[in-house]
Amino acid sequence: MLFSDADAVGDAVAAMVVDRLAATAGGGKPFLLGCPGGRTASSTYRALARHAGDGVDLSRLVIVMMDEYVVPTDDGGLRRVDPGESFSCLGFAHREILEPIAAACRAAGTTPPSEVWIPDPADPAAYDERIAAAGGVDLFLLASGASDGHIAFNQPGTPRPTRTHVAPLGLATRRDNMETFPAFKQLELVPEHGVTVGVDTIASLSHEVVMIVSGEHKRHAFHRLASADAYESDWPATVAVECKNPTLVADSAAAGR
Repeated sequence: MLFSDADAVGDAVAAMVVDRLAATAGGGKPFLLGCPGGRTASSTYRALARHAGDGVDLSRLVIVMMDEYVVPTDDGGLRRVDPGESFSCLGFAHREILEPIAAACRAAGTTPPSEVWIPDPADPAAYDERIAAAGGVDLFLLASGASDGHIAFNQPGTPRPTRTHVAPLGLATRRDNMETFPAFKQLELVPEHGVTVGVDTIASLSHEVVMIVSGEHKRHAFHRLASADAYESDWPATVAVECKNPTLVADSAAAGR
């Protein structure tokens, strides 16, 4: 699916989320929406808040974040970064996804969603178990690294069967993230590890995925994804083609049209 710009992409993807929510309304089961942090899906999140302002019921949404930065502890372990940090994915979920939706819901007199899930570096496998116990991610929004094809924090070379795990972050991924988060003014400020859903977590625990690609800087990523017909470990985002019900959504700048 090709659209004129990132805002049009966001409108289209948010409409898909609303459509899938309506289609699963019977029984009141939570609707698990897999979400990346950062810029890629921001226009989608803004559009969802507009739907909430129009009175659409988003109360069943559960925000399932893909990953989080982790830093060393004094005892040699790893912990998630403080959610108050501007680059925290958990903080992003509350500030950029839930809070605007909740404000719109309050204005419209509807019940806002409230749950955010995020993996724990102390027990990564528990994340897959939690998602599986809930019936899987209903719709997973995906993004590809511009320069190395990372998806979540899965680095080039990640084996296809990988589940949620703690991953060392390569230089290309860390440099990409400097563009995403203004707090990263120097490479040394970008954490060197993250806890992330795995390639197989996405493929086996999602009912539907939407790969979002927008901006001229994602042109190479678009062509890698559009030409893939199976998982390519040097560009992990290609796992999208092996997922159930995949859709590639791009704007003209990314597609080069």
